[in-house]
Amino acid sequence: MDEGLIRLVVIIGIPFCFASSLTAFLITYAGYTRGQNPDKRLAFRMALQTALVALAFFAAIAVAIGFILARVIVE
Repeated sequence: MDEGLIRLVVIIGIPFCFASSLTAFLITYAGYTRGQNPDKRLAFRMALQTALVALAFFAAIAVAIGFILARVIVE
């Protein structure tokens, strides 16, 4: 039962992970392109790095919540 709950939480969390990483990308890209020296190539690279970090962070949180909920519900 706990594996199914973990999968369920991760499946529900995946769209939110992608939405948060897309938001981080757009905010970072807009910030870098409106700066003093707008360099679109640098802005894209920095925004992509920020989005990947946000994706990894929120995916780890989704997995952790799945494990915690599985342990709380099973016990």
